Amino acid sequence: MKTLIVIREQEYEWLYHIFPDPHPLLIPICNKPFIEFLIDFSILAGSEAIRLVSDGSLRDVEHYCEQGSRWGVQISYGSMQESDDLDAVMEKNRRYCSNTRVLIIRGFVFIRYDKQNNYKTLFTSLPPGELRRCSHGSLTFTGTPGVEEQAPGPAPLSLVGLETIGVYYELCNEILRGGSLPYVLPGYSNETDCHIGRNVVMSKSCEIIKPVIIGNNVQILAGTVIGPGAIIGNNVIIDRESTVTESIVLDNTYIGEHLDLEKRIASGNILVEPESGAAITMEDPHLLTGMSTRRVSGALLHTLVHIIMAGLLIALEVIPFLLLLPILKLQGKWKKSRNTYYTSTSGNTVTLSTSAIERSGPLSLLAAALSLDRFPLLFRVFSGELALIASQPIAATPASRATLSRMSGYRAGVFSYAEAEDWPVEGSDTAIVERFYATHGNALLDIAMTWKALFNRVHEKQNV
Repeated sequence: MKTLIVIREQEYEWLYHIFPDPHPLLIPICNKPFIEFLIDFSILAGSEAIRLVSDGSLRDVEHYCEQGSRWGVQISYGSMQESDDLDAVMEKNRRYCSNTRVLIIRGFVFIRYDKQNNYKTLFTSLPPGELRRCSHGSLTFTGTPGVEEQAPGPAPLSLVGLETIGVYYELCNEILRGGSLPYVLPGYSNETDCHIGRNVVMSKSCEIIKPVIIGNNVQILAGTVIGPGAIIGNNVIIDRESTVTESIVLDNTYIGEHLDLEKRIASGNILVEPESGAAITMEDPHLLTGMSTRRVSGALLHTLVHIIMAGLLIALEVIPFLLLLPILKLQGKWKKSRNTYYTSTSGNTVTLSTSAIERSGPLSLLAAALSLDRFPLLFRVFSGELALIASQPIAATPASRATLSRMSGYRAGVFSYAEAEDWPVEGSDTAIVERFYATHGNALLDIAMTWKALFNRVHEKQNV
């Protein structure tokens, strides 16, 4: 058997004004991308191949799912016109659908199923036609059924049309509160109603009240209360004395200090009230307070420390730089590029000549370990165009301007806090740890984080 998933952009476009970045099929439901629930159900139904067909872009979905090898099923992708009905879709996928039974999933719908049930035997014997329908989609079979050994009972499943953010919120809570057993959810737990991912750091004074789901790479600081009814995504920091109750915190989100989150959905700096669907883009008030109340003398000291540290690094690296640079240039292992970057959330820009070292051979590995590729940037600290350690610089492009607007406290640095914490240093994952240090940064901490970043880069080069 095969599965054909047919989904139209108009069925999920309501999500774009709330969550503009991820594809709706990748929106997490209890920390598991929505598309994975459809894949799991298709496999339980006995499908050996799955095809996704849409009149919108499936590029991000294809990048995530690839060809389906991680699930042991073949996944392919197709396109259709907005005006195509099901007959037209079937005709365009005639070769895929021929000579086999096909399960057709139509619409932006969640399928309530139970992994304990034998859907494969049941679906083999069902006659062609519609199996289930709701206002936003349906399940349909085509093809000849197999040999029926006994009369099948009713299919233990139902459909939920994902039509509003309120429905999404209630579905997540349904799965979290006692409904998780029918599904395969990420994470591990020695207790019921508690799913915890990898690399989760919890302060001894934090309190976890079940039911909760906590993703990967999460830091929960002192005095926080998580739960009941909390779903915490991946790459999340919950700062001191904050509370997350009956709320969903999506990936790459920083929750500031003394913040009470109740019956809300937080995604980056977007806060959603599920019942009304109202979404606001906000600057974290705790983050803003932390920056704006810093005394002028403290800010000057902070800047002075960065200048002194940059001068010290220049003194330490100038001789290796002058010795190794000509050799690496002759070997073609020193690559230069010139780009314009944002320096802060204000949108100011600076044009920088950045360097990259081809890491092959002892000299280039030594140069990379000493961070000589960052040496020319150190002089920009004296002019105030760069901080010594802050955020990873964002290229100044029209596409990245929207990203910049969501990064509260952004300031471009020679080294990034993400490097110091050995956090993922590409994409939006960096924003979470940088927001945290934008709130808590001070002169002494920046000294420690700079040396930590240097140590991590040395360690990285030794393990290449």
